[in-house]
Amino acid sequence: MKLWKKIFLGMFIIFVIAFDMGAFMLTSYSYNYSRDREIETGIREQSVILSSVTSSILRAEEFNPDIFETKYKLSSIIKSLADYYEQQGVQLALLSDNETIYSDITDIDEQLLKFSDSTNKNVMDKKVDERRYLFVSSQIPDYPELIFVYSRDINNIEEFRADISNFFIVLNVIVIILMSISVFLLLKRMTRPIALLSKMTSEIADGSYNKRVTIKRSDELGELAENFNIMADSVEKTMIYLKKSAEDKQQFIDDLAHEMKTPVTAISGYAEYLKSTNSSKENQIIALEHLQNATQRLQNLSEEMLKLTLLREEKIEFKPVLISDLFTALEETMKPILQKRNMNLITETDIDCINGDEALLLSLLTNLVENAARASKSGDKIIVRAYNDEFPVIEVKDEGIGMMESEIQKITAPFYRVDKSRSREFGGIGLGLSIVAKIADLHNADLKIKSQENVGTTVEVIFTTS
Repeated sequence: MKLWKKIFLGMFIIFVIAFDMGAFMLTSYSYNYSRDREIETGIREQSVILSSVTSSILRAEEFNPDIFETKYKLSSIIKSLADYYEQQGVQLALLSDNETIYSDITDIDEQLLKFSDSTNKNVMDKKVDERRYLFVSSQIPDYPELIFVYSRDINNIEEFRADISNFFIVLNVIVIILMSISVFLLLKRMTRPIALLSKMTSEIADGSYNKRVTIKRSDELGELAENFNIMADSVEKTMIYLKKSAEDKQQFIDDLAHEMKTPVTAISGYAEYLKSTNSSKENQIIALEHLQNATQRLQNLSEEMLKLTLLREEKIEFKPVLISDLFTALEETMKPILQKRNMNLITETDIDCINGDEALLLSLLTNLVENAARASKSGDKIIVRAYNDEFPVIEVKDEGIGMMESEIQKITAPFYRVDKSRSREFGGIGLGLSIVAKIADLHNADLKIKSQENVGTTVEVIFTTS
């Protein structure tokens, strides 16, 4: 069952119970109040008539002392009063020692004739022939053997209770219908944002990550909608990232397979050549050299891959690194390669030290200088310098072939090479700048690459938190 239906059903049940209880209590109160008023009126009226009866008996006794000996004379006194009050719905009775002298009342309860005190009045209301009557009885002062009974039709309070009960039944039906319609419309309006959120959630779950809800409210549902959109933005960004990551991983695997294909094919081909042909010693040496080169290429590939894997797990401890020592180590590391290429490495520094991991920074600079050497020609120079420009910067600049603007964004991707033939000739496998980017990221540094074709490339490593 949906939430709005549960709320509607709960409110409906609570309202019906509360309304009916209120109606019942109001009806009971009104009935009891009217009954009490009727009893008070009946007692007063019985007292008035009783006074008249007493006065009449006293006067009659003065003229006729033996009046009690003749029931007819006592009956005539009551009858005249009974005839008068009959038009008002009142019946009277006079009894003497439980013997009826006169009575308009058809059914007199025995409890009305029992008195513990001559000053007390017995009051009773009961139904007689489907109508309710009020009975009031008392002994006549000075004549305790005489009992005067007063009866009045009070069925009007029964009719009042029936009328007000019927009124509340009709009112109950009308109010319930109006309440049901109003609450239904109100709940549908109030829960519409929840239904919209549910729909958007389903669509997002089906892959429509760009879906958002538009709910302009200042209550909790408005806050929920706002938080939902924030969550949807986060989910969309995460899914875009995961999709890009999956694509990058697949591209990485494809590139890795492509990179391995060439040396593996060479190893397989030359091994088959050495196995199946009677070649000369000179050709065997040439084949073995190719095998060694292909094997070396696979070894370099595995080492670079291992570097990237380890860098993803790396947790570095920042320590002051002397720039002069770092540049000295770089010159010694790159000396054999640069001498072979007949290139010059020039280092300059305006700062003493930088915070970082010395081994990783040396690896970063080695990869940058190697890339610069691959892009340069014999006799060119490569400049490495460190300076302050709001933040510490290490810059590697070459005079090589450069690259187009569109290639700068791709250059740090694994296995990407601007000039594949030149890279392979110099032993490159396209992972150098990927390693550089990862080391820069570990140092919270920004990598900025500027390049122009046939002019050269400048790579700046900006240490924004040093």
